[in-house]
Amino acid sequence: MTPAFDPAATSVLDLVAAHPATQEVFRRYDRAAGCCILCQALFESVSGLAARFGLDRDALVADLANAIRSRKEP
Repeated sequence: MTPAFDPAATSVLDLVAAHPATQEVFRRYDRAAGCCILCQALFESVSGLAARFGLDRDALVADLANAIRSRKEP
């Protein structure tokens, strides 16, 4: 399934602004990243964030896409 956003081009800030439900996903990844993602990587692309902090990019993108989809359903 194609994500609702381009992970290479979409920043954390843009994603959170457009889809507030993604904040919780980023918070769940804070421990793995070793920092507050929303504090330290707000201007990173999602792909750049995963690379910078050694996160599983595919899992992160899937979790973010699921959060976006779950908020669109009535």
